[in-house]
Amino acid sequence: MDDGIIEEWFMNYEKDITSYLVYYTGTSDVEDLVQDTFVIALHKLKSFQHKSHPKTWLLTIARHLVIARHRKKKVWERVKRYLTPDQSTKNELEERSIKNMENLQLYEAIQRLPSRHRDVIILRGILELTPIEASDVLKCSANKVNVQFHRALKKLQLILEMEGYNHEKSANYSG
Repeated sequence: MDDGIIEEWFMNYEKDITSYLVYYTGTSDVEDLVQDTFVIALHKLKSFQHKSHPKTWLLTIARHLVIARHRKKKVWERVKRYLTPDQSTKNELEERSIKNMENLQLYEAIQRLPSRHRDVIILRGILELTPIEASDVLKCSANKVNVQFHRALKKLQLILEMEGYNHEKSANYSG
């Protein structure tokens, strides 16, 4: 029975979880994270109290998973430097295949935001969650989400303007 609910949630929310993780991690290689999110949800399903929407619960799991992996990776990088001090550690980033230049600029600008602003931009602006749904994921009030979203949009606009992003061109492109 638990498998059925998770399968249903996977069918309904996998694209949202994937999209969130792509923007949050900065890579399109998130299949393992998506799979792990749903595996964790399956194991913790009994603790799901239906106080929030399943999608926001899954997004919370995905967010915590990425944060935990990032912490582990940072610790491992520090340990690795001590084990191999004469070898320079290289950051091997996968090449991003984002075809649309405006999306690339937006993506890079989002990555430059502080994490609290990046979270709210992804949840509210990209995934189009309501303030209440976003507040469930971020564990804060809906009012705080609205304030953070407004501030994040201003910062994002400033970053894009500093980089010479042409708003008129993108507005004409969408119409």
